[in-house]
Amino acid sequence: MEYKGYTALIRHSEEDGCFIGKVIGISDQIVFDAASLDEIRKIFEADVDSYLQYCRQKGRQPNTPASEIMVPVSPLLYAKVSQKAEDDGVPVRAVMESALQKFVAQLA
Repeated sequence: MEYKGYTALIRHSEEDGCFIGKVIGISDQIVFDAASLDEIRKIFEADVDSYLQYCRQKGRQPNTPASEIMVPVSPLLYAKVSQKAEDDGVPVRAVMESALQKFVAQLA
């Protein structure tokens, strides 16, 4: 679920009989719950708006979702990725993003 650049992961709790959501990719905690999917979307959006308003009132920058992943890899793997990027005429970041998109597509 996405709203204003923030992404929430939603899961259903059989134990509690409700949906539980958490905004990911930021260091601040935004966690919420609701009885239905329709309701959880509304609560998610309201909580993001409240978070942004709170940050404005306190004069602080809200956390923005992280868009970088730091992954240590072997020098040999990095060399191969770098070579692929050079051969394709794109940044290493583009090769990594493409590989991650293919991986995630296989999960579906």
